Amino acid sequence: MFILKLVTSSLGTDFALIMFHMSQIKFFFILRKWIYTSMLALSTLLLVGFTGVFGHIHQIVNKRPATSEPVAQATPLKEDISWWKGLKVFAASPLYTEDERISSLTSDDILEDSLERIGADFKVPSPLKKRTAFWFDIYSKYGQYEHVIHHIRYPWIVYKVVDGNSIIKSGKGPLWLRRKKVNDLVREERLRIRKALKRLAGKRSYKKLSKTERRLVKALQRLPGKRRSVYRFASKTVRSQLGQKDFFIAGLRRSSKYLPIMEKEFKKIGLPLELTRMPFVESSFNESAESKVGASGIWQIMPRTGRAYSIVNKYIDERNSPLKATVIAGKVLKSYKRALKKWPLAITSYNHGIGNIRKAIKAARSTDISTIIKRYHQGEFKFASSNFYAGFLAALHAEKYQDALFKNVVKEPLLDFVEVHLGQRIRVKRLLKISGLSQQELLNYNLDLKMAIRKNSRLPKGYRLHLPPDRADTLIERISRQVKVKTLRAST
Repeated sequence: MFILKLVTSSLGTDFALIMFHMSQIKFFFILRKWIYTSMLALSTLLLVGFTGVFGHIHQIVNKRPATSEPVAQATPLKEDISWWKGLKVFAASPLYTEDERISSLTSDDILEDSLERIGADFKVPSPLKKRTAFWFDIYSKYGQYEHVIHHIRYPWIVYKVVDGNSIIKSGKGPLWLRRKKVNDLVREERLRIRKALKRLAGKRSYKKLSKTERRLVKALQRLPGKRRSVYRFASKTVRSQLGQKDFFIAGLRRSSKYLPIMEKEFKKIGLPLELTRMPFVESSFNESAESKVGASGIWQIMPRTGRAYSIVNKYIDERNSPLKATVIAGKVLKSYKRALKKWPLAITSYNHGIGNIRKAIKAARSTDISTIIKRYHQGEFKFASSNFYAGFLAALHAEKYQDALFKNVVKEPLLDFVEVHLGQRIRVKRLLKISGLSQQELLNYNLDLKMAIRKNSRLPKGYRLHLPPDRADTLIERISRQVKVKTLRAST
């Protein structure tokens, strides 16, 4: 306006009016150019959208399922449209291959089950998302020499990750000594964090802080309560968790020997197939796994439970047969679900015991697992039990999306077998003699006979003997000449 007045006073009103109209015409041309550009961009978006629609229709006509999830990272064209996640037709577009959709999945996509690979009963509930995400990272991101230092009550609050790979790979000294150095380093870091939290708890002002203190303040800023109380409690609940990625991958290799047969067994007794992934949490499908409290096998079944459902004695321990143990676990889980009505409670009971879960339900005045975790953190229901269900959900999602997380995992072949029910007692050595099996062959198919083979004990009447399928007919014919065979059952 100042310029317009100056021009008016010096050159006259007419000239000023001409200049004013010219500026309006220039603005009109700029506006028209912007409208044309916007229309062109909108047309491009609609064209890509219609391409996706026609691709979706084409898939329906050919009876092929269409995936409705957008791809977050792809080619330049896909990157331009990936921000519009609401337009689901993009994911069905022929521009997206199945491999591209899988490779572009993020951790959030997997935990939301974007490709719908998991049943409705086992979706990650909103209150457990952070807890489950923590365990998902433990199984899929951090290796066996990475220590995650975190808050015990709120494990998703991570203070620091200590990476010991450089020490392990240095080759300096024996492996046990290198491992000790890593463990010592982790212990020192935990102590340093505890001391820093104690200092924070004693401060009146948080203006002048060290780098470590600032990091801790940021990590704990979302926790409610007075800051000094939050820091004081946190100083008492510092824990480190070892990464499990290597063990999880090893579990993927081993699980292929058993999972198809385990799924068949659970389907037969009416249990969700997702439950067959529980051994990833219990043992990573390690057949030799034993706990300090006496649990054994891939399902980590306690002796008392094993004796209630199977043969567990000095010489035969069917908890150590992955497939016989699956039958035991199935019966236990089914009985827990019948009693507690909800799978989160039944699965947690598998780890914590149904009696203890009932105590927790009563104390928390709730049957919701997230509410129980929030309100009840005492007695035996502490870190392991409060995280068991979230750990299971994390392992389940990691296994179901292994093609997006783990590359080139070499799987072991299916351990198919034929089951023979012995009609009378027989010693192991006699069985080996008449069958022609070696001790190792017999053990490979019957891991529950490890001690029986060593001690040449008697196999009881009704014992379920597993035989290699390619030689089953010949072996059964030999055995049946001297031993009564009650029933036969193929594994697949």
